Amino acid sequence: MEGKESEITKAVRDAVVKAVEKGENVKEKVGEITRGAVKKALEGADVTREKVESVAKEAMKGVIEGARKAKVEAAEIVKGAAEGIIEGTKQAGAKSAELTEHAAEAALDATKEAGDKAVEVVKGVVKGFLEAAKEVLEKKKK
Repeated sequence: MEGKESEITKAVRDAVVKAVEKGENVKEKVGEITRGAVKKALEGADVTREKVESVAKEAMKGVIEGARKAKVEAAEIVKGAAEGIIEGTKQAGAKSAELTEHAAEAALDATKEAGDKAVEVVKGVVKGFLEAAKEVLEKKKK
């Protein structure tokens, strides 16, 4: 299983570096990159809390490594990365808001490597997501 997770980190890191080299808008592109990587890793897998958390962490780790390698400010792109991780988890059929919440928290945890500014940015994304998830769960109860 370890090999598969490091593939996610490598794929995301390489995609971030390529996007920077091509002169693409990395802030926008990073969301697509992480969404695709997370969705691909979780689709057809036995989706457990641990799996979701490890995939989210590996994806964010790849973003941070890619940002460092491409000499881009990680805090600038982690917001899109966190959104992509959350969206990819939802799209992979991990429909449970609970599991997506774990992906969001794992992404936040992995962001700590990138520094305080990045953590604050991702906290905002996670907080917004968690509020939205709670609203969905409340509506389902009614």
